Amino acid sequence: MERFWILGAICSAFLIVGAVHTTWQIYKIVGLDARSRGLKHPKLWGLLSASGNNSSGLILYLTGRRKYPVIRQTQEEKREMESRKRRAGVGLVFLAAGGIGLAAIGILLG
Repeated sequence: MERFWILGAICSAFLIVGAVHTTWQIYKIVGLDARSRGLKHPKLWGLLSASGNNSSGLILYLTGRRKYPVIRQTQEEKREMESRKRRAGVGLVFLAAGGIGLAAIGILLG
């Protein structure tokens, strides 16, 4: 029984780390994209898209950015964008692993 509590704590840590890391990467990706499109206040757009439970800020940004084509984006910014996308994928893997682990523990204990 004690093993399940330890495993639950580990899976919870995976879940939290994955969620925070993915949210941070989304904030940075949207900020980079907004800056390259010439939108005003790119950090605000990043914050708006990273917050909210139902991703309404991200949906708002994605629908609003269509009016603004990419004006300037250097090769370095493109590389950073790709790197952050991969990092967000790693965060999602941690998030999924923690969620699956907690679900499995819940089933075994339930």
